[in-house]
Amino acid sequence: MSTLPLISIVTPVFNNAQFIERCIESVLAQDYPNVEHIIQDGASTDGTVDILRRYTGQVDWVSEPDMGQSDGLNRALQRCRGDIIGVLNADDEYLPHTVSWAVENFAKYPEVAVVFGDQYDVDENGKVLQKTHGLPYDFEKILCVEQVIPAQAAFIKSTYFEQVGFFADVTRKTCPDYEMWVRIGLKFPMQYVSGLVVKYRWHPQSEGRQSSIVPGMVTSKREVLERVFNDPTTPPAILSLQRRAHSGAVWWGACMFLWNGEVVRGLFELLHALYLYPSIEQMPRLRYFANQMYDFAKPSVFWHQVARLLRKSTLITEKGLALLNIKRKGNFVP
Repeated sequence: MSTLPLISIVTPVFNNAQFIERCIESVLAQDYPNVEHIIQDGASTDGTVDILRRYTGQVDWVSEPDMGQSDGLNRALQRCRGDIIGVLNADDEYLPHTVSWAVENFAKYPEVAVVFGDQYDVDENGKVLQKTHGLPYDFEKILCVEQVIPAQAAFIKSTYFEQVGFFADVTRKTCPDYEMWVRIGLKFPMQYVSGLVVKYRWHPQSEGRQSSIVPGMVTSKREVLERVFNDPTTPPAILSLQRRAHSGAVWWGACMFLWNGEVVRGLFELLHALYLYPSIEQMPRLRYFANQMYDFAKPSVFWHQVARLLRKSTLITEKGLALLNIKRKGNFVP
């Protein structure tokens, strides 16, 4: 019997025949020997099941109707037996050393519930678009949606997960990972470790690329926040973050709209975020949004000029605050 920790990789999938095989092969290619791959298919109709059949005996797969993304993830979790759990979406891929990296870092940081690293952002053909590096773990920023833990680059220790409820919240229509990070982070520490471990696929079918889905994603995050702030056991220090956190969720949506080329919707959501939390701590967000808008709006002369004006305004305002010796309490990182 192996003395190595068992690693469970869980993959919910629905109609993803285009990428699921690459996902499976990336898990089979791991240089760590004690891995189970749990795949939960939501009764796909596009050929996904035919691909899964070819891997019978190599992956543990089930195909059955479910109630959506969160329910599929929860069903996969209930089937896994691992000491450490990774969630790998059907359109993403691990690098060959990823599981070994997770085991080594849990040995190095035995007191943490989650370790997470960096990722390559790739297009639908696998071409690397950029490297996305994480930041030192800060629960307040995770809660306030100012930083995002990349689910595909994260691993969870089962013993800690069990203590906060070993499940994915099936009431979430989207963003079940955010709810999990908040639930775990309220009780246990996490650790960011520098290192590229996954290829995250950014393509037209990605949730964040579909503007029609973004409002639901923001709503889901805000519902999680309301649950936290309405819980009588929530510490006062966390309760004090209520306005900042709701603003952060809306701000995240503003960025998603902007990146999808919907400048007007992005600006409206930016104003909504400022309304929810009118503070000089918002200045870095304004500057960041102006810089992103300047790049994304180049095809439009009008919006390009608006972006230039917004960028200049934020720079002048921050210089004025510095001259008046007015300091922000923190530095938001988009």
